[in-house]
Amino acid sequence: MKASTVLKVAHHGSATSTSAEFLAVARPRVAVISVGAGNRFGHPAGQVLDRLERKLGAGNIYRTDEQGTIEFITDGKRLWVVTTGTNWRDEAK
Repeated sequence: MKASTVLKVAHHGSATSTSAEFLAVARPRVAVISVGAGNRFGHPAGQVLDRLERKLGAGNIYRTDEQGTIEFITDGKRLWVVTTGTNWRDEAK
């Protein structure tokens, strides 16, 4: 089975989202979590972040509460990630 490139983490990274089993099947290269800063639910959950970091590495996880707007651009072969206030970042080679 082919790996996915980008995973939009479910339910703002809640504790019940993005299980280890799901990550093993989806095999994403990068993940994005849409979440508000200081939200009252404590999202994203620490255990979800730990799972993602073990699978993808911390540098391949993007969060709207930390990076603002996150844009993924592809030509079908390569992936670029643009976040608010940063330069283009070449992710997938």
